[in-house]
Amino acid sequence: MSAEARLHVRAAVWGRADNRIAVLLLEGHVPFGLERLTATGLTAVADLDRIVLPTARAWRVQVKPGGELTVRWPHRTPLVADAPVPLPDVWRWAARRRGAVLVLLGDALGLVRPEPGPRRAHLLAAAAAGCLAGGAVVFEELPEPAFPAR
Repeated sequence: MSAEARLHVRAAVWGRADNRIAVLLLEGHVPFGLERLTATGLTAVADLDRIVLPTARAWRVQVKPGGELTVRWPHRTPLVADAPVPLPDVWRWAARRRGAVLVLLGDALGLVRPEPGPRRAHLLAAAAAGCLAGGAVVFEELPEPAFPAR
């Protein structure tokens, strides 16, 4: 991925108690645009309060035992590969429990240059501007390799 297509990644947890959802926010200028993302299985998100997203079947969020995160999408190379993203234990618990992660990808989500105000305001603005795509993405915890790498 080129420098202008760099994505910033942050894990979040929405909900309370047993109704928690693991969320993965991906922010950055995506040169191929929202149209291409919706063609890959994500859905345009217009209203965060009425979010109903189908499973993006060709997408996967994978976490290695060391915590490295990979986001696979219907392309020959991962969208995010082995990124050292801080994943709270409750995020992993929610992802495991549901077997999926809510992935939201867009521009100006407040991850690159955090601005004053809650992140929800940035997400609402991105959705209203038609700059937010998302989907329920299958979550996989990868096992330890059978043979150690040399």
